Amino acid sequence: MNEKLQKIHQASMTILREVGVRLHHRQTLETLQKNGIRVEGETAFFTEDQIMERIRQAPSHFTLHARNPEHNVTIGAGTTAYIGGYGSPAIIEADGSRRNATLADYLRFIKLVHQTPEFCINGGILAQPSDIPAEQFQLIMTYAAMRFSDKCIMSQPGSAPEVEAVMEMAALLFGGREALREKPRLIALINTLSPLQMDSHTLETLWAYATHRQPVIIGAGVMCGTTAPVTLAGSLAQGNAETLAGVAIAQIIQPGTPVVMAINTTPVDMRTAGVNIGSPDHALAVTYCAGLSRMYGIPCRCGGTNTDANGPTAQSGAEAMMSMFVSVQEKVSLVIHSAGILDGWAAMSFEKFIADVDIIRRVERFFADTPIDDDALAVEAVRSAGPGGQYLTSPHTMKNCRKASWISGIALSGPLPEGTTAFEASIGKIHQTMEALVKTYKEPALAPEAQEALENYLKEKGVDLTVLNHLT
Repeated sequence: MNEKLQKIHQASMTILREVGVRLHHRQTLETLQKNGIRVEGETAFFTEDQIMERIRQAPSHFTLHARNPEHNVTIGAGTTAYIGGYGSPAIIEADGSRRNATLADYLRFIKLVHQTPEFCINGGILAQPSDIPAEQFQLIMTYAAMRFSDKCIMSQPGSAPEVEAVMEMAALLFGGREALREKPRLIALINTLSPLQMDSHTLETLWAYATHRQPVIIGAGVMCGTTAPVTLAGSLAQGNAETLAGVAIAQIIQPGTPVVMAINTTPVDMRTAGVNIGSPDHALAVTYCAGLSRMYGIPCRCGGTNTDANGPTAQSGAEAMMSMFVSVQEKVSLVIHSAGILDGWAAMSFEKFIADVDIIRRVERFFADTPIDDDALAVEAVRSAGPGGQYLTSPHTMKNCRKASWISGIALSGPLPEGTTAFEASIGKIHQTMEALVKTYKEPALAPEAQEALENYLKEKGVDLTVLNHLT
């Protein structure tokens, strides 16, 4: 593997040195020139020394701080943090029907994430609402994440004014601009414009986060055969080059900026030019992204419960399990699309969200391993039972029966209720679990002065909060 990673690295260095990356942002180009980076027109060219110098400035791990410290989470250092779905404009129902996502869907996902212990980060674009004005979309969604959860906050990229507004909201929530700069409080995902470009919104977001010392996920969503070479190795090399260019720019703007590298290499079905994220190749790409990040010593983002299925089916379960298993096995630092994603990232499902949380728990249980100590080996229990004995009433069984076996909260076992199909029983159990989470949700306390300041700021921006309040 190390030899293969080195080959990918060297190919990436050749791409950055000889092909370069086009940057649609004058301030970035001028700043790179001042720091010795060769710039021709809108294209920047990086040497290996220039890239590696900046990689060494990026922290190997960092802590993202929530307004409730119990939800602080470390990104990197061999741990895996989870984020729900991201960016999907549609909802697929249990019966396979499809509809546009709404703000009510986004709020429901916010509550489900808040209620799920495996998640320490909330917000982002858990679903893309179709029923709020585009110009208010980022403000409303960020406010909802701040108000309805006290977990760490994921925000969204945007133009300079849009991202500046998010920073102002974060300052109001966390005690001012200087207090915001003291700790990582927000995280956002920016994506390159493959092949080998970065647009103005990406770079304006990067500038805002770096100058406020907030972490940013720098992703290359390269697609094999359409926006990158058709081979997995070629796509990895190009995606790595794009990501490392972003890492270097972040460190030039502000040395020490926390970054997460994300080579989201996507196989493509060349018969249709559609993504094929349920394939083994996509899971294999995770191993290389994680390996490169370990080699560079910075956190990575990849993986998830990815699937191309159009509903919560056997296909979606098999593909999601493969992708998540590899993600945890490779100790991916940050997993986006951890729960609910369907149809090649194009849709979300509430039912699959619950099923995917079950997958996360299964995988984590496997990698937690099993204790091998005197109590677990149970020699005295075996001695007491003897040949032909039983363990059902053993004191050792009584002591360990509630923790020795992992039990799914949604899996079916035993006979089905009369007149019920397996699908109906399974979906019914998922709905029961989901409704219990929503029913027991309680809005976390937010300091009245912070909530008032946030609401006043949004009103100044022309946001009508009644669109949000009537849903809560």
